[in-house]
Amino acid sequence: MLAKLSHLINVKSSEFREKIKSIKRSPQWDQVRDDFVRKNPRCFCCGSNKKLQVHHILPFSNNPELELEESNLISLCMDKNECHLKIGHGGSFRFYNPSVVDDAAAYSAANASQRKLILENAKKRRLD
Repeated sequence: MLAKLSHLINVKSSEFREKIKSIKRSPQWDQVRDDFVRKNPRCFCCGSNKKLQVHHILPFSNNPELELEESNLISLCMDKNECHLKIGHGGSFRFYNPSVVDDAAAYSAANASQRKLILENAKKRRLD
């Protein structure tokens, strides 16, 4: 029960952050994001097609010039695995994981015990 509540809080927090950022976004962002999800309809980490979000590999806040660059985007979910939060941000939306692409690829190929280690490493590598 506590895990479900925590997950719901994380999902709502993520959705809220996206709405706040939309104020600063390029007018083209919504179209770029939607096109990217159509081309990449599964989470790069776990393969889920639910609660997909587009994550910037190099953060939008630090690299606004890369906001619309497809090469700087990756599909991550906020489904039960919370890949966007855990792999993309190392467990906290205040940070980002500079190794998100490598960690996501490793996570998708890993077994359960290896996945735990990958999540721990993503947390250790996170930057602000």
